[in-house]
Amino acid sequence: MILAALMLGTARRAFDDTVAYVKEREQFGRPIGTFQALRHRIADMATELECARLLVDDVARQIDEAPERTFPREASMAKLKCTELAKHVSLEGMQMLGGYGYATEYGMEALLRSTVVSTVYGGTSEIQRDIIGKTYGCERP
Repeated sequence: MILAALMLGTARRAFDDTVAYVKEREQFGRPIGTFQALRHRIADMATELECARLLVDDVARQIDEAPERTFPREASMAKLKCTELAKHVSLEGMQMLGGYGYATEYGMEALLRSTVVSTVYGGTSEIQRDIIGKTYGCERP
């Protein structure tokens, strides 16, 4: 859960940095954030971030209410969702920032590097999917 929460925050940072950039960067005499294609990508990321936040909040609440229990399904879902989302949002941010996305002074490249590795350490995304599947009884006899 700690990794899920950390990556949710990282995803939010990448999102906020992306939104700030597309609001200021102009092309064809207007901010690039006014283009429908970018607005739709921003909307999708914002929606996924809110879903992930609600998931993390819900799992954390369950853990607080029953600290003696383990929550393998829920914790794996939160870790999977948040790490994959952080990677996706950082990559989208890098693409929307264009060449600046690779520049160290904008920080998006560092966010992307840290999010890509988050899908590996603490249990790969594939391991998280395997844990989730097993909790539904989908395992070898």
